[in-house]
Parts: sequence; structure tokens; C-alpha cells
Amino acid sequence: MRQQGFEDAIDGVDGITVAGVVDGRNVQDNALTAAENLITANPDLTAIYATGEPALMGAIAAVESQGKQDDIKIFGWDLTAQAINAIDDGFLIAVIQQDPSLMGAAAIEALNDLSNGDSVEAVISVPVTIVTEANVEPYRAIFK
Repeated sequence: MRQQGFEDAIDGVDGITVAGVVDGRNVQDNALTAAENLITANPDLTAIYATGEPALMGAIAAVESQGKQDDIKIFGWDLTAQAINAIDDGFLIAVIQQDPSLMGAAAIEALNDLSNGDSVEAVISVPVTIVTEANVEPYRAIFK
């Protein structure tokens, strides 16, 4: 859903060309290799979108190993200490951060509703935060 939503949002946008989609199989080392291959095959690459923590960590490591911090901007999901360092270094632009507490509360509420015979929505949206250089400070203590 993350990938499809991203692709739908950029489809037909002037100035955006998709260089390719690589699959790290949700394993950081695989994601690193996949991102390095993508960068090598596309020397003019300017951005990477990563759909989860392993992909994001692989993309960060690939950009660093290729010395492309000034050329490639990364956007992704799931904040970590390494991601915060990349935000500080200026090449990780934004991370979508979920709120497990709100997700848990929404799940319990849905379970209670179902237990009481009520219906629930098939998809329950829980707000996320887009973490950038401007609002990363409160997350530092969490990811030490």
C-alpha cells in the first residue's frame, strides 16, 4: 500500500521520472545492495523513497557508501537513530513515523466494538507524523 500510494501520487507529475523499483525483501543488507545497485545504474538519481525501516536503513547506508549525500535525497518510513543522523546530515528529508500507542488504542477500540456486536470500518486510519529537520528534536531521546 505504501509503494502503490507513492506511485499513484507521483504518476504524471512533471519533473519526476521513476528510475526503478528495487526489493530489499524487508532485510537491511538486501536493501543496501538493492539501493547501491539502483544508484550505480542511475548516476543522476536524485531521490529515494523507502517503504519501511530495513529499506530506509539500506538506502541511508547506500547513499553514504556511494558518497552521494549531496546528490540524493531520501524519504521514507520508520524513524531510527541512524535515520535521525541522516536527517542531521541533511540528506534524509522526511520520515513518516507511526504511533504504536494510537495504533494499539484503535485496535482495542475496534475489538471492543466487535465484541459488543458493533461493526467497524475495514480500514482504520491512525494519524502519523512526518518527521523532518524542523520537528526531529523530541524523537532523539526515544532513539538513543
